[in-house]
Amino acid sequence: MKYLLNIWDQVIKALIPIASIIIFSLANCSEQKPDLKYIVQQRYKESELNLIPDSAGITPSYWCTWSNQNFATDTFTVRYAIGGGHHSHIADNLNEEAVFRNPGWEKQIPQKIKKDLYLMFDLGWDIPADSYADKTRKWILGTSELATDKFPSCTGTFAERIAKLNSIVKEEGWKGAGLWIAAHSSFESKGMKYTAQEEETFFRERLKWSKVAGIQYWKVDYGVKAADIKFREMLTRLAHEEYPALWIEHSRSGSPFNDQECPYDPPGTMTGSFKQWNNGKALLFTHDLLNFSDVLRTYDVSAQLSIPTTLDRVAQILNSFTSKPNSKGILNCEDEPYIAAVLGCASGIMRHPAFLDYPVFEYDPLQVKKQLNASIRSVRWQRMSPAFSVGSSGTNLDTVSNIDYWNFKHGQTWAYWMFGKTVSQLAPARLARGMKLPIVKSDSINPYVICCKFPNGNYAVGTLLRTDSVKGFVYPLADVAIQCDQLAPVGVFGNFKSLTIYYNPENNFKQVVMQDLAGDKAIDITDLITRDKKSIKISGELLKLVGLSAAEKNDISEPGSLLIFR
Repeated sequence: MKYLLNIWDQVIKALIPIASIIIFSLANCSEQKPDLKYIVQQRYKESELNLIPDSAGITPSYWCTWSNQNFATDTFTVRYAIGGGHHSHIADNLNEEAVFRNPGWEKQIPQKIKKDLYLMFDLGWDIPADSYADKTRKWILGTSELATDKFPSCTGTFAERIAKLNSIVKEEGWKGAGLWIAAHSSFESKGMKYTAQEEETFFRERLKWSKVAGIQYWKVDYGVKAADIKFREMLTRLAHEEYPALWIEHSRSGSPFNDQECPYDPPGTMTGSFKQWNNGKALLFTHDLLNFSDVLRTYDVSAQLSIPTTLDRVAQILNSFTSKPNSKGILNCEDEPYIAAVLGCASGIMRHPAFLDYPVFEYDPLQVKKQLNASIRSVRWQRMSPAFSVGSSGTNLDTVSNIDYWNFKHGQTWAYWMFGKTVSQLAPARLARGMKLPIVKSDSINPYVICCKFPNGNYAVGTLLRTDSVKGFVYPLADVAIQCDQLAPVGVFGNFKSLTIYYNPENNFKQVVMQDLAGDKAIDITDLITRDKKSIKISGELLKLVGLSAAEKNDISEPGSLLIFR
């Protein structure tokens, strides 16, 4: 027995150190370092640092009533709009009650960016209710005389009416009111004959009304002379003479698809390319417009193919001005907030939470009604990096294009003539404005990747999703690298596998701080990145966690953040 006890004693002594190791290991397991999500959340809670200026930006962007007139009123109007109905019914939906009170469209736009934006009153503000403005009677549009039956609070002379409207808009926190202007005078609706001089007199008078009223933006769109470049040039000249502070926006009216079938556009070669559209005439006309325009809007697109259609228009227009540094016009890329933010364009925002859910008509496939945070991020970035003219820097385009497809089912687009047909749209896989093309590596298909160096030295980089009728909307992750000449603020938009920023080794910094552009708190990420003497590398996970750290509940926007080196 004594012998057995001695053996047991030896076994116990041998097991003690092993037990100690096991206990120590278990203790360490319970005290593991917090994961990345926890670290970001804790630092966000504790932060008191805000990197975003509070003052309004100077970019001439706006939120426009047009989509709400079509998709935020009732199901009849949705069916009417998708079916290609004329503008009379849609025009009737624009009135003081809808905009300001019931349902109060403007009140649902985030207050924190209203001061950066004009509130654009689209087609219908200047014609009485029940006016029949179909395609054969479009002359009745364009009076530029605010309809008092729709806006009863705005009475008085014509100038006083729009002055009161502008005052109401500013009281709600906006930069001011913008006005849709038909590309013609309203003379012929009254059976009058007119000369070129009378037409000038007509518009000089209305320019003076806007000057008195403090209106700062005209969106010249549609109308009998929409394709008359001499008319548009005349109107811009008059504005510069009478009211230089007024922004005049022009556009090439046309199909929502680049070089594809359209009943009101010249037949093309169906390449899906903006550069090839109508044998190059679409790009040439747009280029000529920008020779005198203050702003040029890239124009209407489909919801499904908005990214490639818009991106190709922006890419080819910018590229056509690479060797023209004196060109002063700015591009407005409509409702693509991250293209606008990265490439220095203005926005014509049309998304809104009041869009009706109507499953039979899938007109909002990406649910942009739930993506207002993207607009917030874009607009707030442009407080630091405003939109700039097409001639301010050169543009580098990838020689490779991505091609996206969509087979349109009934009710998926207002371009009703495409029901049952497959549309292809292409755009450069990479685009760089004022800097070298990004380096992109992916295990699958590549996203669109865009980047820009701004005139003030700031940088921006973004990725954009791909579209396929079979796979749907796909957001492939890629390792992206950009070259920055200096350590300046960087705006980062979209989803990444990783982002590497190369910089001059002579640049020294101790800290990297990052902030969701939709929020008001920045956090230190210096210890969460990989760094050497000439680059930093940020994981896609970290970019997403910080870039969505201030996301509002139920908002599904992609990340958008600000990087600062200190």
